[in-house]
Amino acid sequence: MFLPERTDIVESILDNCLQVWSVTPSFAPLAEVIQRDSQAIRAQIQSSQATPRASSNPDRIRALIVQYAVEHAALPIGWRHFNLFREAETVQVILEDTFGVRPGMEEDEILIPHQDSALLIIVKCLFAKHRKSDDGSGINAFLQILCNASDADRPAQDRTMRIKTMIWFVYLVIEIVTVERHVCLRGLEYLRIKFRRLLDCVVEGTIIDEGSRKPGFENGMWEESLFGWLQGEDRKRFVLKLRRQFNLENNPEHANRCLLAEHRRCVFEQVLEKFC
Repeated sequence: MFLPERTDIVESILDNCLQVWSVTPSFAPLAEVIQRDSQAIRAQIQSSQATPRASSNPDRIRALIVQYAVEHAALPIGWRHFNLFREAETVQVILEDTFGVRPGMEEDEILIPHQDSALLIIVKCLFAKHRKSDDGSGINAFLQILCNASDADRPAQDRTMRIKTMIWFVYLVIEIVTVERHVCLRGLEYLRIKFRRLLDCVVEGTIIDEGSRKPGFENGMWEESLFGWLQGEDRKRFVLKLRRQFNLENNPEHANRCLLAEHRRCVFEQVLEKFC
């Protein structure tokens, strides 16, 4: 059971989130989750608190509420959430070629797959371990991006870069497991090595053997995958920038822009868990 003062803190934060999200149209789906699942949220907060001190930590409570709301709001992932380095046209074409489109009256809709699973992985791997040093700006940036907030509420560039980088990383890892099913039997270390190798092949231009009619890397297995559509001289600059964002060498610079080792490992683990 919550002590009275800790119950008051939880109720106050729940009320505050509900009030703020209710008056912001782009955040309305999150407000609906709080209204619908308030009892479940309280129970989750209670079960997650190891000590009375942790239970009365407002930042921790708010992080749990936000995480629950985002996980259960079914927020859509669209092609603009992949848009990095002001390469909108390049990104759009890559995703159209990979996933296909649904014709629309004003514009075609790119059919982004696995949205629910990808969202859960991103939320878990970015925010599951709430740090004392985190002022909440990362969580706010994530909500603003996924809820398509107005330009006036646009988050800081470094936070935006990390979140969109995470989206790319998650979808590339999912692509490996869905194309090469025996990855599930070989485990995390194989998946990690395969990710690096495929990214190198994209840069080297060997996913698709464009110089002959011979199949490309691994007998052409990856030609119709997201890795295959990333290949090309006109896309190489984008891929090189994206690889730097993945931070595979664990460069400590630009910590809020790039992924950290813990982010990458979490994504590998979660993809194996959800897709195997």
